[in-house]
Amino acid sequence: TGITESFQVKRQVLLSASEAAEMILRVDNIIKAAPRKRVPDHHPC
Repeated sequence: TGITESFQVKRQVLLSASEAAEMILRVDNIIKAAPRKRVPDHHPC
């Protein structure tokens, strides 16, 4: 059971790491997306 548990832990770590990497790439793609054009502000501070 020790070998099986060790494998399960390593497998879960790899799955979690790949999910984290995927989320980072998604956020990176969102940041790289073209920004929306802003409407000019007629009330400056």
